[in-house]
Amino acid sequence: MNRRIFQALRVEYARAPQVTVSVDGTEVLSRNALPNHSTFKGRRITLPAAASGYIPHLESTATQLLNHVFEGPEVEQYNQQQLYHYIELGYRGSDLAPRIYLDEVEQSQAITISTGKAVDTVRVYFDELAYGFVPHIHNTAANDSEILWARPMSLPPRFFRGIRTHAEFQITYVGTVDIDWYLDGVLKHSYEFSSTEVKTEKAYFPSGTVGHVLQYRHTNPEEGGRVYSIETDITLADLEQQSMTEQR
Repeated sequence: MNRRIFQALRVEYARAPQVTVSVDGTEVLSRNALPNHSTFKGRRITLPAAASGYIPHLESTATQLLNHVFEGPEVEQYNQQQLYHYIELGYRGSDLAPRIYLDEVEQSQAITISTGKAVDTVRVYFDELAYGFVPHIHNTAANDSEILWARPMSLPPRFFRGIRTHAEFQITYVGTVDIDWYLDGVLKHSYEFSSTEVKTEKAYFPSGTVGHVLQYRHTNPEEGGRVYSIETDITLADLEQQSMTEQR
């Protein structure tokens, strides 16, 4: 049996049972009442960042629980450190309060977000220079909102290939988006873009934007704006070079 990092519990239930989750005999989550289900229905319940061990256990005061499964990849899956950028997640419901962690350290971006769609997506960003092994996300709200899936994304290598000078960037977005750019962990400049339709714009960095690690953070995702892509003049050149085919 290998040690696992438990991320979530999937369970089917009816009504609003009380549940307690333990790992190796230590309680990691207690909910006085889950959101009410009038009929048997599945739900994904995220677990706190420290839920790692060998044997997970679910207890409940009710009998209306079926088919519970713990999501828990083995620790060996996280055997390399990475420079993490954000976690993209799918969710449903209102007042979702996702909090993200790296190696059990909570990151600073804390948002509360809602959607009227059946399923929506959002990105929650790690701190600048967030270098570590184990990313994690947990919905801290106790309402009916639900994180359906989550995908950690590391910063692409083209954003940290040695000392480079970045002059401008190109952003594709919709809505109102506020963007902070960090260079080697230091806030370089903040920008605001707004459009009711999907739009691609260019903007310029301040003079002297020279360094190793360049990364951005979308600071107001709760306002509904979306960032589809961002590249600088340097990273675009890298992508173009990679896409060129060998001449014969």
